[in-house]
Amino acid sequence: MAEKEPTVSWQVLLDDAQWEREANAPVSPKEDTLPRRRWVLPRRWLLLGLFVLLLALLSTGLLLWQRAQSGLADMEREIEKAARLEANAQSQHNSRLAAALLDPGADPEWRQRIVEHLMADDSAPPVPVVGEMEWVDGVALVHLSSTDPDLPLPSRSLRFYRESAGGWLRTSPVASFWGAAENWEGQHFSFRFQARDRAAVLSAGPQVEAVYLALRQDLGLPILPTRRVVVVRPDDRPAEFDFPTGELRHPSPQLLELPAGISDESALFRSLTLYLINELVRESFDRYAYGQVWMWSNLTESGLRNWLQLQSGLLAIDRRLLLPWLLDREAQVDRQFPEGVAEACQLMDGLDVRVLLLSCTPDLHASLPNRSSVLRLSRLTTTYDFDFTRDANTSSNPSGPMWRAETRQEIVAATTVFAYAVETYGVERLPAFLEALGIHRGWTGVLPAAYGVSVEEFEAGWRGWLAAEFGVGE
Repeated sequence: MAEKEPTVSWQVLLDDAQWEREANAPVSPKEDTLPRRRWVLPRRWLLLGLFVLLLALLSTGLLLWQRAQSGLADMEREIEKAARLEANAQSQHNSRLAAALLDPGADPEWRQRIVEHLMADDSAPPVPVVGEMEWVDGVALVHLSSTDPDLPLPSRSLRFYRESAGGWLRTSPVASFWGAAENWEGQHFSFRFQARDRAAVLSAGPQVEAVYLALRQDLGLPILPTRRVVVVRPDDRPAEFDFPTGELRHPSPQLLELPAGISDESALFRSLTLYLINELVRESFDRYAYGQVWMWSNLTESGLRNWLQLQSGLLAIDRRLLLPWLLDREAQVDRQFPEGVAEACQLMDGLDVRVLLLSCTPDLHASLPNRSSVLRLSRLTTTYDFDFTRDANTSSNPSGPMWRAETRQEIVAATTVFAYAVETYGVERLPAFLEALGIHRGWTGVLPAAYGVSVEEFEAGWRGWLAAEFGVGE
């Protein structure tokens, strides 16, 4: 009987081929779910790992931030200590201590000015508090607030400190904090400044220009043919006019020590306008006071300056409170300021300007005999009998037989004469009034020439106006 052929090996080969076909065949979505389930657990672990890593980074960052804040707090305390030492040097009038607290590498002129300022300040030492700080080139810019028991309002200022081996020393302003140079061109003014003062200049510049032009027009002065150049510079030197360049240079308002509620824009506007008013008075003197014997004097000049300051709106004080108080001799002795005057005095002191109307300092001539009421035109007469041969080469004021010192009450009364004249006869007649003051020897010549009225008529109207407006008069 013949043997059968083996078929098992062929069956295996066929199964292998079938397996290969099945292995290469597309897998249905249902069959693909198993491999995806294998990745669910690793993804969860990955997310958990990322969370742990993020938590570690946050913890590390928090620790670094806490250390930085601790270092910053230490720095604030050290700088505040240096500021308090300056206050102690001021109260003790210790110039050596004051100089030792200043950066020896700073400008010598700046160092001398700071020491002189501290030694000249007789007020109680302020209590300084360090606020925000900035850093550039190893120097800390510090926003400092202080409370002075002699002042009605807290003050704010910027100071600069450089770290040394012995601690933090006050140094001169660093210009790199102020950014790039910029320019604003008005119709009659050109402002040059740096980026940090942009907001103050762009706000104050147009206001200064408008007030300045209005006052020139009131005084009958011609418009200047060229733009006035104002440079707002990143230092704390007082405002000054530079003759070689024709520039009015003004410190950055951020570097002035001012009452805390005063904005940089308001400070810049007030300071520049007060400076320009002084220029306008000098220009008016050159234009109108040209006679050898004239009524234009310290008395009439101060009255004009005060009226311009009131007219410009610089003093946020009700003149119905201010002027009667200034005309009251006893109130001046008591030094009881009416509302707003003490605050205005603090502001003007920070702006480094002097305003006679504010009575911030004692009247040097208050002890002079009170010969008669200041509300008499005969009392408001100071003429200079100026002899060009005799007096032209002297450094003192023009002298003559009628020269005398005026009291503050007389200057305030002269201020009210300007206010009454303008409100009664119109500002358009003011140039004629100024011109008459430069020509005539007394009121008997001035008033008929300027307004066509007698001295008696003008004086009666002036005194009646004072009584109606301010409740003063005799």
